[in-house]
Amino acid sequence: MKTRCSYCTLWLPTLLTSIATILSFLAMYFFLHFNINAMIKAHEHSAELTKNIEKMISSTLNATFLENDEVFLRAVNLSNRIYDEMVELKKSSSYDTSSLMESYKQLYKILISAVSYSKENRLEDAKNALEEVSIYTLHLGKQTEKLNNYFMEQEENAEKAFALLIVILALTLLSVALFNGLYLIPKRVIRPLEEFGEKLQKNEEKYRIVANWTYDWEYWVGKEKEIIFMTPSVERITGYTAQQFINSPSLLTTIIHPDDMSLWMQHVKEAHLPNRPEEDAQGVEFRVITKDGHVVNIDHICRPVYNENKEFLGVRVANRDVTVKMSILNELKEKNILLDTLATTDELSGLYNRRYFNEAFEREIERVKRMRTTLSIIMCDIDYFKYYNDTYGHQMGDGVIQKVSAVLKSSFSRKMDIVARYGGEEFVILLPSTPPEEIKRLVEKARIGVVALGIEHKDSKTAPFVTMSFGIINCLPDASLHPDKLLKIADDSLYESKRKGRNCATFVEC
Repeated sequence: MKTRCSYCTLWLPTLLTSIATILSFLAMYFFLHFNINAMIKAHEHSAELTKNIEKMISSTLNATFLENDEVFLRAVNLSNRIYDEMVELKKSSSYDTSSLMESYKQLYKILISAVSYSKENRLEDAKNALEEVSIYTLHLGKQTEKLNNYFMEQEENAEKAFALLIVILALTLLSVALFNGLYLIPKRVIRPLEEFGEKLQKNEEKYRIVANWTYDWEYWVGKEKEIIFMTPSVERITGYTAQQFINSPSLLTTIIHPDDMSLWMQHVKEAHLPNRPEEDAQGVEFRVITKDGHVVNIDHICRPVYNENKEFLGVRVANRDVTVKMSILNELKEKNILLDTLATTDELSGLYNRRYFNEAFEREIERVKRMRTTLSIIMCDIDYFKYYNDTYGHQMGDGVIQKVSAVLKSSFSRKMDIVARYGGEEFVILLPSTPPEEIKRLVEKARIGVVALGIEHKDSKTAPFVTMSFGIINCLPDASLHPDKLLKIADDSLYESKRKGRNCATFVEC
C-alpha cells in the first residue's frame, strides 16, 4: 500500500501535467492550423477577387472603346462570378467584410450600368465609369491593405498566445519538478530508502551477530547438497574452517566416526528429504573426529527449508558439541550406579542388603503368583558366631562374614538368585522356580563350602571350625501367604536345624 501511494504521489502530478501539456499543444496546433488556413483562404479569395475586378474593368473599357459586344458579354459573366465570390467571402470569412462588400457592390453596379447603356451613350458613360472605377479602385486598395493588416494582427496575436501558453506550461512543469525534487522525492523516495537502508543494515548486523556468535555449529545444505552457509563456530568444534566445508561438502561425511557411519547414513537417508513437513525436526547423536584427532560427541538436529512458494531449498542443521555433557552424564551414570549399589548392597559382605531383599521379596511373590511357580526361601547363619567374636575379636569376625558371603555368592550364582545379608551373621536367599532337589544340592554345596574354608572356631560346640545352619522352605504362594509369614516359616526351619545340632539343613514344603 505504501509503495502504491508513493507511486501515485510521485508520478500522478507529472503524468497529468504532461497530458495537459500535450493536449494544450494539440489544441493550439489545431486552432492555429484552422485559423491560419481560414485566413489564408480568405486572403486568397480577396486577392483573386481583386484580380477578377481588375480584369472586369479592363474588359469593360476595352469593350467600350472597341464597341465589341462579345467582350461586353464576357465582362458581364465575369461580373456575375465576382458577385458570387463576394457572397462566398462574406459567408466563410471570420473577419468583418461589410465595408469591403459594399465597395464591391457599388463598383459592380457602376460597371453593370456601364455595359448596359446603348452604344450611343456608351463612350460618355464609359468615361464616367472609368472615373468611378478609379475612385473605387483606390478605395479597394485601401480596403485590401486594411485586410492585410488584419491578417498580420491575427498572426501576431496567435504567436503571442502560443508564446504565453509555452511560458505557462514551462512554469507548470518547473513547479511540478521543483515540488517533486524538493518535497515528494526526498520525503517519499529518498527518506524511505534511507530508512529501509538503516533497517537493512541493522538486520544485517543482527544476522551477522547471530550467525557469527552462535556457539553451536549450524549450516544450511542446499537441494544440490552444496553448503550455502556455515557458522564460524565449526572451527572451534571440528578444527576445520567453514570455508573448507563450503569448498568440499564431502568433508561433512569424512569426519564422521567410522563406528557411527551407518547411523549417520541412515539418518541422511530418512531425514534429509524434500518431502518432509517444515516443522518435522529430526535428530541423531554421533561422533566426529576433529582435525587434531580428538573425538567429539555431536547432538545433530535438522529440518527441511521451504520458501513462500513451498519450493524445497535444502536442509537447515544445528550441531551441538555435547562431549562435556556426555562426560558428565557418564560420570553421573557411574555415580548413580555406585549410589544404587551402596543403597542396595551390604558394605561388609558385598551381598544385597536387607532393604533390597525386602523389595525383591515382594516383587518375586507377585511374580510367582502370576506365573503359578514356586519360590524357595533359605535362611542361614554362622554357628556360634557370638562366641567367635568374643574369642577372636570383631575384626576377625568381619573377615569370617566376608569369606562366608563369598561362598554363598558362588554357590547361588544364577542371575535370578538373590543372596542378601539379613543382619549380623544371618543371611537370606531367594531361589525362584527351582526344583526341591536342586535347592537341596545348592544348599549342601554352600554348607560344604563353608566347612571347606577351615576357619578355626575352638569355642564352637558343633565343630572346631566355622560351620553354618540352613532353614529351607519351598512354597507355591497364594493370597493367604504373606511375606512375613513365609519368612517366619523359613526362620522356624532354621531353628529346627539348630535344634538338630547345627551344620545341617531343614527342608519344608508349604
